[in-house]
Amino acid sequence: MSVDLLLNLQQEVRRLFVAGSALAEGDLRISKLVPSLRRIGESAPVFNRLADAAEGLLSAPRADSPAKLLELSTLLSAILHTQGKTDVQGTPQPVESEGLLLPTDLTYRRLHPLLTALTTKGQGRLEQLRQSYEDRSFLDLRVIPAICGALDDVYAEIPEFVQEKMIPEIGLPAVPALRTGLNLQGGKGDARRLKLLYRLQGELVLELVKEAGNSGAFELKVAAIELLGGYPDQEEFLLEQSAEKRKEVRQAAFFALARLGSPRAIDRLLEAAKSKGGELVIDPIKACDELLLHKRILIEADEELSRCLELEGKERVTAIGQLYTYIRCLEGHGEQLAAEALPLVKRLLHTEAFIQADTEAVQETAADLLLELNSEEADAFGIELHTRYKRKFIAYSFRAAYRRLSPSELYDRYAPDLKGRSASAKSLQNALQSIVHEQLYEDGERIYAVSSSAWDARWVHLFAEQDMTELVCYFAQGEDRAITSYLTSKLEERARINDYQTLNVLTTLFRVGYKKAPELLMELLRSQGQRMFYYMDIRLQRMIASLPKSYAPELRIIAEGLAYDSVKQLMIELIEALEAAPDDATSERGSGVWEWIKNKMS
Repeated sequence: MSVDLLLNLQQEVRRLFVAGSALAEGDLRISKLVPSLRRIGESAPVFNRLADAAEGLLSAPRADSPAKLLELSTLLSAILHTQGKTDVQGTPQPVESEGLLLPTDLTYRRLHPLLTALTTKGQGRLEQLRQSYEDRSFLDLRVIPAICGALDDVYAEIPEFVQEKMIPEIGLPAVPALRTGLNLQGGKGDARRLKLLYRLQGELVLELVKEAGNSGAFELKVAAIELLGGYPDQEEFLLEQSAEKRKEVRQAAFFALARLGSPRAIDRLLEAAKSKGGELVIDPIKACDELLLHKRILIEADEELSRCLELEGKERVTAIGQLYTYIRCLEGHGEQLAAEALPLVKRLLHTEAFIQADTEAVQETAADLLLELNSEEADAFGIELHTRYKRKFIAYSFRAAYRRLSPSELYDRYAPDLKGRSASAKSLQNALQSIVHEQLYEDGERIYAVSSSAWDARWVHLFAEQDMTELVCYFAQGEDRAITSYLTSKLEERARINDYQTLNVLTTLFRVGYKKAPELLMELLRSQGQRMFYYMDIRLQRMIASLPKSYAPELRIIAEGLAYDSVKQLMIELIEALEAAPDDATSERGSGVWEWIKNKMS
């Protein structure tokens, strides 16, 4: 009762602070509270002091009322602080925590953009999360609840980023928030929480995972089944789930059984591969490390091939589909099964009765498997396929030959087939381009020329003959009059400075040391409109860095006329660095000065 009286008095004091102390004289609301204060003051003298202070305020002249109001407010606040309750109702419980391992030294202003991205909707949130991940500002104890809450976000990329990047780096301090937010009857967000708890705590949460697998909601059941693949005592449960009606549950069980790799698990996976809807088990079988399973599939595939050759109509279609499933199951294990798989692949690709239109998909999958075997005998068979079936498998044959033949032998054998516009010529061109593009990355960095030791020098002239400009650029080695003439002719065909082919051609001319390359670049720079330079490709930057210093004044004039400030500023920085570069750097045909400029601009 006394506390309620004090709170009422505090409310009236606050009212007078707002309205002004000049209105306190004779205030009726405070006057009504004074008798109650006197009554309580009979047992608690401090309330008499409070009543005296209230009466002093009520009778004070206007000039003294501010001091009297402050006196009453100070005494009232002091009494309220002694009357408050600090105990909490209920029985004390231990607080679950992994320890305060994360700091809290960042300002809230620094954390606010991250918290906003985690707790609101709208665009740009994923970029903010990535930025916070890069600057490590997310490693703050105060952000953990919001980060764990983002696992339920409707924009799929945000919970995926949180699950794969942020929470694993936070580690054990995130466990209490994950456990608190986990609902075994929840949805995708809770399935992510379960997976993260298992990732962070392992077998400590095994019972929780089992409970989710037995009685959890659909999403959590699938997640739990995937996690139980490493426990032999769960084999019976996983076998039961592999016969579930919902295909997502079945596939999760198949993946878990593939991870388990026990004899019964292998039998169930093979049974599923033979049944209707066997496509569901292809990826789990590919993920299985037990080669016994794949060897048994090879036997089944060989028998199915025999059936394909004997059957007709719908039965043949069914058998081809089953064979296709078997061959796809073997992907990823070619080298390990080279000796066992080669006879089957040979039979598939050497049986003319099988090379029909309705087996096209099986043929291509078998040819891919042949290359995957990566053995000398397999590649020799691949080379034999060069001219068979109207050069149907020439692309696969070329890849096998590239691994086994010398550069000159490779050219002599396949160069004639590159000419023309036939299906086999296009197939060979695609295979060659695919191999080349694989070679154009060196330590993760893009390069623009193949190794001269890996290819015969005659290829470049053949490419020029066939007007395959991109390959000419990659294969050009040293100054060759025929090749430079071909390349310069390409610059005369309405070339644009930021066009991919134009940059490739110019880069190649600089690389091979063509004397007129700097002037060709300058001609293009002079002829392009101001708005053509909306960005500056790294190749263009390299070439500008390779120009003689004498071009610097004209480059400045060109830079001043550019419409886009960012490109203009980059051009000016390149020019200034070029002017400041030492002479010994510019003598290295551009490479030295480019490295020098990169260091200066970084």
